[in-house]
Amino acid sequence: MSSPTAGAARRRFYYGWLIVLGYLLAGVAGSGAMLWGFQVFVTPMSDELGWSRGTIYSVTLFRTLFVGALIVLLARLMDKRRWPPVVMTVSSVVLGLSVMALSLVNAYWQYFLFSVVLGGIGFAGAGGQLYQALVPKWFVRLRGKAIAFGSAGTAIGAFVYPTLADMTIDAFGWRTAWVVIGVISLVLLTPISLLIRRSPEDLGLLPDGESAEQAHARRADDAQRGVAEEHSFRPSEVLRYRTTWFIVLATMLAAPTMIGLTSNWAVHFQSIGFTRTEAATVVSTYGAASLVSRLLWGYFLDRHHVRGVAVVHAGLTACTILFLLLVDTFARGAGAGAGRLSRHPAADLVELLWTHLSGRDTGRVRTVPDRGGRRRALRHCRERRRLRQLPPRLRRAARVLVAGAGLYVRRAPAAAPGGGADAGRLKGDGAAPALLVG
Repeated sequence: MSSPTAGAARRRFYYGWLIVLGYLLAGVAGSGAMLWGFQVFVTPMSDELGWSRGTIYSVTLFRTLFVGALIVLLARLMDKRRWPPVVMTVSSVVLGLSVMALSLVNAYWQYFLFSVVLGGIGFAGAGGQLYQALVPKWFVRLRGKAIAFGSAGTAIGAFVYPTLADMTIDAFGWRTAWVVIGVISLVLLTPISLLIRRSPEDLGLLPDGESAEQAHARRADDAQRGVAEEHSFRPSEVLRYRTTWFIVLATMLAAPTMIGLTSNWAVHFQSIGFTRTEAATVVSTYGAASLVSRLLWGYFLDRHHVRGVAVVHAGLTACTILFLLLVDTFARGAGAGAGRLSRHPAADLVELLWTHLSGRDTGRVRTVPDRGGRRRALRHCRERRRLRQLPPRLRRAARVLVAGAGLYVRRAPAAAPGGGADAGRLKGDGAAPALLVG
Protein backbone atom coordinates (compact mmCIF):
# COMPACT_ATOMS: atom_id res chain seq x y z
CA MET A 1 0.00 0.00 0.00
CA SER A 2 1.44 3.37 -1.02
CA SER A 3 2.15 5.95 1.64
CA PRO A 4 0.30 9.31 1.80
CA THR A 5 3.55 11.07 0.95
CA ALA A 6 3.98 9.02 -2.20
CA GLY A 7 0.37 9.66 -3.19
CA ALA A 8 0.82 13.40 -2.69
CA ALA A 9 3.96 13.34 -4.81
CA ARG A 10 2.08 11.64 -7.63
CA ARG A 11 -0.76 14.16 -7.45
CA ARG A 12 1.49 17.21 -7.33
CA PHE A 13 1.11 19.48 -10.36
CA TYR A 14 4.10 19.29 -12.70
CA TYR A 15 5.42 22.67 -13.90
CA GLY A 16 6.14 21.24 -17.33
CA TRP A 17 2.44 21.37 -18.16
CA LEU A 18 2.65 25.17 -17.95
CA ILE A 19 5.23 24.96 -20.74
CA VAL A 20 2.77 22.87 -22.74
CA LEU A 21 0.05 25.45 -22.04
CA GLY A 22 2.37 28.16 -23.34
CA TYR A 23 2.98 26.09 -26.47
CA LEU A 24 -0.78 25.71 -26.96
CA LEU A 25 -1.52 29.43 -26.49
CA ALA A 26 1.33 30.39 -28.83
CA GLY A 27 -0.24 28.21 -31.49
CA VAL A 28 -3.65 29.77 -30.93
CA ALA A 29 -2.54 33.40 -30.98
CA GLY A 30 0.49 33.17 -33.26
CA SER A 31 -0.79 31.04 -36.11
CA GLY A 32 -4.32 32.33 -35.58
CA ALA A 33 -3.36 35.94 -36.23
CA MET A 34 -0.53 35.55 -38.75
CA LEU A 35 -1.78 32.59 -40.78
CA TRP A 36 -5.42 31.57 -40.35
CA GLY A 37 -7.00 34.92 -39.58
CA PHE A 38 -4.79 36.79 -42.04
CA GLN A 39 -6.35 34.97 -45.01
CA VAL A 40 -9.76 36.48 -44.27
CA PHE A 41 -8.35 40.02 -44.32
CA VAL A 42 -6.86 39.76 -47.82
CA THR A 43 -10.00 40.62 -49.82
CA PRO A 44 -11.29 43.57 -47.71
CA MET A 45 -7.79 45.06 -47.48
CA SER A 46 -7.32 44.65 -51.22
CA ASP A 47 -10.67 46.34 -51.93
CA GLU A 48 -10.07 49.37 -49.68
CA LEU A 49 -6.36 49.96 -50.26
CA GLY A 50 -6.46 49.20 -53.97
CA TRP A 51 -3.64 46.68 -53.68
CA SER A 52 -3.44 43.40 -55.55
CA ARG A 53 -3.55 40.16 -53.61
CA GLY A 54 0.03 39.58 -54.64
CA THR A 55 1.03 42.84 -52.95
CA ILE A 56 -0.76 41.91 -49.75
CA TYR A 57 0.75 38.42 -49.73
CA SER A 58 4.25 39.70 -50.54
CA VAL A 59 4.95 40.38 -46.87
CA THR A 60 4.75 36.63 -46.29
CA LEU A 61 7.84 36.18 -48.44
CA PHE A 62 9.87 38.79 -46.57
CA ARG A 63 8.61 37.71 -43.15
CA THR A 64 9.56 34.12 -43.95
CA LEU A 65 13.13 35.20 -44.68
CA PHE A 66 13.29 37.39 -41.58
CA VAL A 67 11.80 34.82 -39.22
CA GLY A 68 14.11 32.15 -40.64
CA ALA A 69 17.13 34.28 -39.74
CA LEU A 70 15.82 35.14 -36.27
CA ILE A 71 14.95 31.55 -35.39
CA VAL A 72 18.60 30.56 -35.79
CA LEU A 73 19.55 33.04 -33.06
CA LEU A 74 16.55 32.68 -30.77
CA ALA A 75 16.54 28.87 -30.77
CA ARG A 76 20.08 28.92 -29.39
CA LEU A 77 18.98 31.28 -26.62
CA MET A 78 16.31 28.79 -25.57
CA ASP A 79 19.11 26.43 -24.47
CA LYS A 80 20.38 29.09 -22.02
CA ARG A 81 18.96 29.33 -18.52
CA ARG A 82 17.84 32.96 -18.20
CA TRP A 83 16.72 33.73 -21.74
CA PRO A 84 13.44 31.84 -22.39
CA PRO A 85 11.10 34.08 -20.31
CA VAL A 86 12.78 37.22 -21.65
CA VAL A 87 12.54 36.15 -25.28
CA MET A 88 8.97 34.93 -24.93
CA THR A 89 7.66 38.00 -23.08
CA VAL A 90 9.25 40.59 -25.37
CA SER A 91 8.17 38.68 -28.47
CA SER A 92 4.60 38.34 -27.19
CA VAL A 93 4.26 42.08 -26.60
CA VAL A 94 5.79 42.92 -29.99
CA LEU A 95 3.52 40.43 -31.77
CA GLY A 96 0.34 41.78 -30.19
CA LEU A 97 1.26 45.41 -30.88
CA SER A 98 2.29 44.67 -34.47
CA VAL A 99 -1.07 43.02 -35.19
CA MET A 100 -2.92 45.98 -33.68
CA ALA A 101 -0.79 48.40 -35.71
CA LEU A 102 -2.00 46.82 -38.97
CA SER A 103 -5.21 48.78 -38.41
CA LEU A 104 -3.27 51.98 -39.20
CA VAL A 105 -1.93 50.86 -42.58
CA ASN A 106 -2.38 53.26 -45.50
CA ALA A 107 0.97 52.90 -47.30
CA TYR A 108 3.00 49.85 -48.22
CA TRP A 109 6.00 50.88 -46.10
CA GLN A 110 3.76 50.89 -43.03
CA TYR A 111 2.42 47.48 -43.97
CA PHE A 112 5.97 46.18 -44.40
CA LEU A 113 7.12 47.63 -41.07
CA PHE A 114 4.23 46.25 -39.03
CA SER A 115 3.92 42.88 -40.74
CA VAL A 116 7.52 41.98 -41.62
CA VAL A 117 9.81 43.77 -39.16
CA LEU A 118 7.72 43.94 -35.99
CA GLY A 119 5.51 40.99 -36.91
CA GLY A 120 8.56 38.90 -37.77
CA ILE A 121 10.22 39.66 -34.43
CA GLY A 122 7.04 38.78 -32.56
CA PHE A 123 6.18 35.66 -34.54
CA ALA A 124 9.72 34.25 -34.37
CA GLY A 125 9.66 34.34 -30.58
CA ALA A 126 5.99 33.91 -29.72
CA GLY A 127 4.61 31.96 -32.67
CA GLY A 128 5.16 28.56 -31.09
CA GLN A 129 8.32 27.37 -32.82
CA LEU A 130 10.60 28.12 -29.88
CA TYR A 131 8.46 25.96 -27.61
CA GLN A 132 9.57 23.04 -29.76
CA ALA A 133 13.00 23.55 -28.18
CA LEU A 134 11.56 23.67 -24.64
CA VAL A 135 8.98 20.89 -24.46
CA PRO A 136 11.55 18.09 -25.10
CA LYS A 137 13.53 19.30 -22.08
CA TRP A 138 10.53 18.90 -19.80
CA PHE A 139 9.21 15.59 -21.12
CA VAL A 140 10.86 12.34 -22.17
CA ARG A 141 8.46 9.43 -21.58
CA LEU A 142 5.42 11.70 -22.03
CA ARG A 143 6.91 13.68 -24.91
CA GLY A 144 4.46 12.46 -27.55
CA LYS A 145 1.48 13.37 -25.40
CA ALA A 146 2.96 16.76 -24.44
CA ILE A 147 3.68 17.72 -28.05
CA ALA A 148 0.23 16.52 -29.14
CA PHE A 149 -1.48 18.67 -26.49
CA GLY A 150 0.73 21.70 -27.13
CA SER A 151 0.42 21.56 -30.90
CA ALA A 152 -3.37 21.57 -30.57
CA GLY A 153 -3.08 25.35 -30.31
CA THR A 154 -2.53 25.61 -34.06
CA ALA A 155 -5.73 23.66 -34.65
CA ILE A 156 -7.65 25.86 -32.21
CA GLY A 157 -6.30 28.93 -33.99
CA ALA A 158 -7.46 27.54 -37.34
CA PHE A 159 -10.87 26.78 -35.85
CA VAL A 160 -11.46 30.11 -34.07
CA TYR A 161 -9.63 32.90 -35.89
CA PRO A 162 -11.07 32.70 -39.45
CA THR A 163 -14.66 32.85 -38.17
CA LEU A 164 -13.74 35.45 -35.53
CA ALA A 165 -12.05 37.63 -38.16
CA ASP A 166 -14.98 37.29 -40.57
CA MET A 167 -17.57 38.22 -37.92
CA THR A 168 -15.51 41.16 -36.64
CA ILE A 169 -14.89 42.49 -40.16
CA ASP A 170 -18.62 42.32 -40.91
CA ALA A 171 -19.46 44.13 -37.67
CA PHE A 172 -16.73 46.79 -37.42
CA GLY A 173 -14.56 46.72 -40.55
CA TRP A 174 -11.13 45.22 -41.13
CA ARG A 175 -9.21 47.93 -39.27
CA THR A 176 -11.04 47.43 -35.99
CA ALA A 177 -10.85 43.68 -36.53
CA TRP A 178 -7.04 43.85 -36.51
CA VAL A 179 -7.16 45.70 -33.17
CA VAL A 180 -9.45 43.06 -31.66
CA ILE A 181 -7.23 40.20 -32.81
CA GLY A 182 -4.11 42.00 -31.59
CA VAL A 183 -5.58 42.54 -28.12
CA ILE A 184 -6.61 38.88 -27.91
CA SER A 185 -3.11 37.77 -28.90
CA LEU A 186 -1.54 40.08 -26.32
CA VAL A 187 -3.79 38.78 -23.54
CA LEU A 188 -3.22 35.12 -24.43
CA LEU A 189 0.55 35.28 -24.85
CA THR A 190 2.02 37.72 -22.34
CA PRO A 191 1.03 36.26 -18.92
CA ILE A 192 2.15 32.71 -19.69
CA SER A 193 5.42 33.99 -21.18
CA LEU A 194 6.46 35.35 -17.79
CA LEU A 195 6.25 31.81 -16.35
CA ILE A 196 8.38 30.05 -18.96
CA ARG A 197 11.52 28.31 -17.73
CA ARG A 198 14.23 26.51 -19.68
CA SER A 199 14.24 23.07 -18.07
CA PRO A 200 12.97 21.18 -15.01
CA GLU A 201 16.47 21.10 -13.53
CA ASP A 202 16.35 24.91 -13.22
CA LEU A 203 13.52 24.44 -10.69
CA GLY A 204 14.98 21.38 -8.98
CA LEU A 205 12.67 19.02 -10.87
CA LEU A 206 13.13 16.03 -13.16
CA PRO A 207 11.61 15.40 -16.62
CA ASP A 208 8.02 14.10 -16.69
CA GLY A 209 7.53 15.19 -13.06
CA GLU A 210 9.29 12.13 -11.65
CA SER A 211 10.67 12.10 -8.14
CA ALA A 212 14.26 10.99 -7.57
CA GLU A 213 13.00 7.62 -6.30
CA GLN A 214 10.76 7.14 -9.33
CA ALA A 215 13.57 8.07 -11.72
CA HIS A 216 15.94 5.62 -10.01
CA ALA A 217 13.37 2.81 -10.17
CA ARG A 218 12.62 3.54 -13.82
CA ARG A 219 16.31 3.52 -14.78
CA ALA A 220 16.77 0.20 -13.02
CA ASP A 221 13.76 -1.23 -14.84
CA ASP A 222 14.97 0.16 -18.18
CA ALA A 223 18.40 -1.37 -17.60
CA GLN A 224 16.81 -4.78 -16.98
CA ARG A 225 14.78 -4.49 -20.19
CA GLY A 226 17.77 -3.22 -22.19
CA VAL A 227 16.30 0.25 -22.82
CA ALA A 228 19.02 2.88 -23.24
CA GLU A 229 18.85 6.30 -21.58
CA GLU A 230 18.23 9.23 -23.91
CA HIS A 231 21.41 11.07 -24.86
CA SER A 232 21.60 14.69 -26.01
CA PHE A 233 23.94 15.40 -28.91
CA ARG A 234 25.78 18.57 -29.84
CA PRO A 235 25.03 20.10 -33.28
CA SER A 236 28.48 19.11 -34.53
CA GLU A 237 27.70 15.50 -33.61
CA VAL A 238 24.22 15.45 -35.11
CA LEU A 239 25.45 16.83 -38.43
CA ARG A 240 27.70 13.80 -38.83
CA TYR A 241 24.79 11.39 -38.88
CA ARG A 242 23.36 10.20 -42.16
CA THR A 243 19.91 10.18 -40.55
CA THR A 244 20.12 13.94 -39.93
CA TRP A 245 20.36 14.76 -43.60
CA PHE A 246 17.45 12.52 -44.54
CA ILE A 247 15.27 14.33 -41.99
CA VAL A 248 16.50 17.70 -43.30
CA LEU A 249 15.63 16.74 -46.87
CA ALA A 250 12.22 15.34 -45.90
CA THR A 251 11.47 18.54 -43.94
CA MET A 252 12.44 20.69 -46.92
CA LEU A 253 10.19 18.66 -49.22
CA ALA A 254 7.21 19.05 -46.88
CA ALA A 255 7.63 22.81 -46.26
CA PRO A 256 5.90 24.02 -49.47
CA THR A 257 2.83 21.95 -48.63
CA MET A 258 2.58 23.03 -45.01
CA ILE A 259 3.19 26.73 -45.61
CA GLY A 260 2.22 27.38 -49.21
CA LEU A 261 -1.15 25.65 -49.37
CA THR A 262 -2.60 26.20 -45.91
CA SER A 263 -1.83 29.93 -45.95
CA ASN A 264 -3.71 30.30 -49.24
CA TRP A 265 -6.87 28.31 -48.57
CA ALA A 266 -9.39 31.08 -47.86
CA VAL A 267 -8.24 33.22 -50.79
CA HIS A 268 -8.31 30.24 -53.15
CA PHE A 269 -11.85 29.30 -52.17
CA GLN A 270 -13.01 32.88 -52.71
CA SER A 271 -11.35 32.86 -56.14
CA ILE A 272 -13.51 29.88 -57.22
CA GLY A 273 -16.77 31.47 -56.10
CA PHE A 274 -17.09 31.02 -52.33
CA THR A 275 -18.18 33.98 -50.21
CA ARG A 276 -15.74 35.21 -47.57
CA THR A 277 -17.90 33.67 -44.84
CA GLU A 278 -18.01 30.32 -46.63
CA ALA A 279 -14.24 30.34 -47.13
CA ALA A 280 -13.70 31.18 -43.45
CA THR A 281 -16.07 28.38 -42.45
CA VAL A 282 -14.12 25.85 -44.54
CA VAL A 283 -10.86 26.85 -42.84
CA SER A 284 -12.54 26.65 -39.43
CA THR A 285 -13.80 23.17 -40.31
CA TYR A 286 -10.21 22.27 -41.11
CA GLY A 287 -9.20 23.50 -37.65
CA ALA A 288 -11.90 21.53 -35.85
CA ALA A 289 -10.98 18.31 -37.66
CA SER A 290 -7.30 19.01 -37.00
CA LEU A 291 -7.98 19.28 -33.26
CA VAL A 292 -9.67 15.87 -33.22
CA SER A 293 -6.93 14.33 -35.36
CA ARG A 294 -4.21 15.31 -32.90
CA LEU A 295 -5.89 13.27 -30.19
CA LEU A 296 -6.26 10.28 -32.51
CA TRP A 297 -2.71 10.40 -33.82
CA GLY A 298 -1.34 11.09 -30.34
CA TYR A 299 -2.80 7.72 -29.34
CA PHE A 300 -0.88 5.99 -32.15
CA LEU A 301 2.33 7.89 -31.40
CA ASP A 302 2.37 6.47 -27.87
CA ARG A 303 2.13 2.93 -29.27
CA HIS A 304 4.05 2.97 -32.55
CA HIS A 305 7.39 4.27 -33.78
CA VAL A 306 7.24 7.86 -35.01
CA ARG A 307 8.82 6.86 -38.33
CA GLY A 308 5.90 4.62 -39.30
CA VAL A 309 3.34 7.19 -38.17
CA ALA A 310 5.09 9.84 -40.29
CA VAL A 311 4.89 7.63 -43.38
CA VAL A 312 1.17 6.97 -42.92
CA HIS A 313 0.61 10.68 -42.30
CA ALA A 314 2.34 11.65 -45.54
CA GLY A 315 0.31 9.20 -47.59
CA LEU A 316 -3.04 10.28 -46.13
CA THR A 317 -2.13 13.93 -46.53
CA ALA A 318 -1.35 13.39 -50.21
CA CYS A 319 -4.82 11.87 -50.67
CA THR A 320 -6.44 14.80 -48.87
CA ILE A 321 -4.62 17.32 -51.07
CA LEU A 322 -5.68 15.51 -54.24
CA PHE A 323 -9.29 15.73 -53.03
CA LEU A 324 -8.97 19.53 -53.22
CA LEU A 325 -8.92 19.17 -57.01
CA LEU A 326 -12.59 18.16 -56.82
CA VAL A 327 -13.70 21.07 -54.62
CA ASP A 328 -16.14 23.35 -56.45
CA THR A 329 -18.98 23.69 -53.93
CA PHE A 330 -19.19 24.70 -50.29
CA ALA A 331 -20.16 21.16 -49.26
CA ARG A 332 -17.06 19.70 -50.89
CA GLY A 333 -14.95 22.45 -49.38
CA ALA A 334 -16.23 21.56 -45.91
CA GLY A 335 -15.47 17.93 -46.71
CA ALA A 336 -11.92 18.87 -47.64
CA GLY A 337 -11.58 20.62 -44.30
CA ALA A 338 -12.98 17.62 -42.46
CA GLY A 339 -10.50 15.46 -44.36
CA ARG A 340 -7.96 16.90 -41.95
CA LEU A 341 -9.11 14.12 -39.61
CA SER A 342 -6.80 11.79 -41.52
CA ARG A 343 -3.78 13.86 -40.69
CA HIS A 344 -1.45 14.70 -37.88
CA PRO A 345 0.54 17.90 -38.52
CA ALA A 346 3.79 17.06 -40.26
CA ALA A 347 5.64 19.75 -38.34
CA ASP A 348 4.90 18.08 -35.00
CA LEU A 349 5.94 14.66 -36.28
CA VAL A 350 9.19 16.19 -37.46
CA GLU A 351 9.73 17.59 -33.94
CA LEU A 352 9.41 14.07 -32.52
CA LEU A 353 11.87 12.82 -35.13
CA TRP A 354 14.38 15.51 -34.18
CA THR A 355 14.08 14.95 -30.45
CA HIS A 356 14.33 11.19 -30.98
CA LEU A 357 17.58 11.86 -32.83
CA SER A 358 19.21 14.64 -30.81
CA GLY A 359 17.75 14.31 -27.31
CA ARG A 360 16.55 17.10 -25.02
CA ASP A 361 18.87 19.91 -26.17
CA THR A 362 17.24 20.52 -29.53
CA GLY A 363 17.34 24.33 -29.71
CA ARG A 364 20.59 24.65 -31.64
CA VAL A 365 20.10 21.41 -33.56
CA ARG A 366 16.63 22.38 -34.84
CA THR A 367 17.99 25.43 -36.67
CA VAL A 368 19.58 23.15 -39.28
CA PRO A 369 16.43 22.31 -41.32
CA ASP A 370 14.82 25.72 -40.78
CA ARG A 371 17.35 27.41 -43.02
CA GLY A 372 16.75 25.10 -45.95
CA GLY A 373 13.07 24.45 -45.40
CA ARG A 374 12.18 28.12 -45.42
CA ARG A 375 14.05 28.68 -48.67
CA ARG A 376 11.96 25.95 -50.27
CA ALA A 377 8.76 27.52 -48.93
CA LEU A 378 9.53 30.83 -50.66
CA ARG A 379 8.58 29.35 -54.02
CA HIS A 380 4.94 29.24 -52.96
CA CYS A 381 5.08 32.78 -51.62
CA ARG A 382 6.25 34.02 -55.03
CA GLU A 383 3.48 32.14 -56.84
CA ARG A 384 0.49 33.41 -54.89
CA ARG A 385 -0.58 35.77 -57.67
CA ARG A 386 -1.21 32.80 -59.93
CA LEU A 387 -4.13 31.40 -57.95
CA ARG A 388 -5.60 29.69 -60.99
CA GLN A 389 -2.54 27.48 -61.18
CA LEU A 390 -3.33 25.92 -57.81
CA PRO A 391 -4.51 22.52 -59.14
CA PRO A 392 -1.12 21.72 -60.79
CA ARG A 393 0.59 22.78 -57.57
CA LEU A 394 -1.70 20.50 -55.59
CA ARG A 395 -0.52 17.59 -57.72
CA ARG A 396 3.10 18.58 -57.18
CA ALA A 397 2.48 18.89 -53.43
CA ALA A 398 1.05 15.38 -53.32
CA ARG A 399 4.09 14.01 -55.17
CA VAL A 400 6.41 15.89 -52.81
CA LEU A 401 4.70 14.38 -49.75
CA VAL A 402 5.05 10.89 -51.20
CA ALA A 403 8.75 11.57 -51.81
CA GLY A 404 9.10 12.76 -48.22
CA ALA A 405 7.42 9.58 -47.02
CA GLY A 406 10.01 7.59 -48.94
CA LEU A 407 12.78 9.34 -47.04
CA TYR A 408 11.13 8.66 -43.68
CA VAL A 409 10.58 5.00 -44.47
CA ARG A 410 14.16 4.34 -45.53
CA ARG A 411 15.81 1.82 -43.22
CA ALA A 412 19.34 2.31 -42.01
CA PRO A 413 21.71 -0.66 -41.74
CA ALA A 414 21.89 -2.27 -38.32
CA ALA A 415 24.64 -1.19 -35.96
CA ALA A 416 27.71 -3.35 -35.74
CA PRO A 417 27.96 -5.32 -32.49
CA GLY A 418 29.89 -3.47 -29.87
CA GLY A 419 29.74 -0.20 -31.76
CA GLY A 420 31.33 2.60 -29.80
CA ALA A 421 30.46 6.25 -29.48
CA ASP A 422 31.33 6.91 -33.09
CA ALA A 423 29.12 4.16 -34.45
CA GLY A 424 26.30 5.40 -36.63
CA ARG A 425 28.15 8.29 -38.21
CA LEU A 426 28.35 8.74 -41.97
CA LYS A 427 30.44 5.60 -42.32
CA GLY A 428 28.44 3.41 -39.97
CA ASP A 429 25.34 3.14 -37.89
CA GLY A 430 24.45 3.39 -34.25
CA ALA A 431 22.10 5.10 -31.85
CA ALA A 432 20.88 7.92 -34.07
CA PRO A 433 20.16 5.85 -37.20
CA ALA A 434 17.97 3.63 -35.03
CA LEU A 435 15.43 6.42 -35.48
CA LEU A 436 14.80 5.17 -38.99
CA VAL A 437 15.07 1.51 -38.13
CA GLY A 438 12.05 1.72 -35.79
